[in-house]
Amino acid sequence: MVHADGGFFLGLGLGFSGPLLVSRYLDPYFPAFLKETLHPLEGSVTHKQRQQDQLLITITTQDGTILATFQQQVQEIDLLIEERDLVTLDVRQYEPFVNDPRLLRVTKYMDVPPANDANPNSSIQSDPTQEMGSKPDPTASVP
Repeated sequence: MVHADGGFFLGLGLGFSGPLLVSRYLDPYFPAFLKETLHPLEGSVTHKQRQQDQLLITITTQDGTILATFQQQVQEIDLLIEERDLVTLDVRQYEPFVNDPRLLRVTKYMDVPPANDANPNSSIQSDPTQEMGSKPDPTASVP
């Protein structure tokens, strides 16, 4: 009787944990129509830190802040992503910590300079005596 109860609980444990383990380790080998649908999460990179064999990236999204840890393709992702870039991750749902999320898109940050007028110094008025070529009067000093 004791062996039957142990087998029941073992089967129950495998029944509940099996789908989680199978989806985690065998998901890359399943065809696309059997995979779970994921939703893209877009945010701005606020901090990037390279460690020995991993890359930590802090991304601020509309749902909250994410710390993404990359342990695969670290050099490539480090070259691709810079601070202030816009990144789209493929995740199941918002989580504060994600490991090796799939990158869907990286939009580089472009610093747009302000529009310039035809003559940028037109608003600056110079001393008229300097323009006429006369020398400044050393006795006319400011008190």
